[in-house]
Amino acid sequence: MTRLKDIKNPGFKAPSKDYFDSLEDAVFARLKAEDLKEVVGEHGFSAPEGYFSKIEDNILDQVKPEENEVKVVSLFNRKRLMYMSGVAAAILILFAVFINRSPEAEQELDIELVETYILDQDISTYELASLLTEEELQSINTDILEETFEDEDLEDYLLENVDLENIIDQ
Repeated sequence: MTRLKDIKNPGFKAPSKDYFDSLEDAVFARLKAEDLKEVVGEHGFSAPEGYFSKIEDNILDQVKPEENEVKVVSLFNRKRLMYMSGVAAAILILFAVFINRSPEAEQELDIELVETYILDQDISTYELASLLTEEELQSINTDILEETFEDEDLEDYLLENVDLENIIDQ
């Protein structure tokens, strides 16, 4: 690595200081002196006589379609009819699904969304109670007290939702 840093001379030299300034003039002077046009003679390319005057007519004759051939395309072929009827059926089903929704189904959906949101966000009962008015809390309490619970329902609830080991340890 140290050897590369010690190089002081790149090894390339130009013949003179103004070599690159006079190079272009020297090349053109040599071309003039040899006069390459006289040496070559013909350029090597030729076109038939009248080629450029007739080429336009030849191209237009080849490109012009014959007027006798007229292709008739039917608007109602079987394939297109099947596609159109499929699209119409899909649009009809979409309208039937989204227009005939009952408000009860929307309310059930909304209740389910709220329940999952509350469960996912880990909102405590104290936070929920702070959002209710005093009358709403009273109506909830009376509803709970008036409802009767079966022993089997209570047992199922305790088994599913309560950690009995913690209760026993306490």
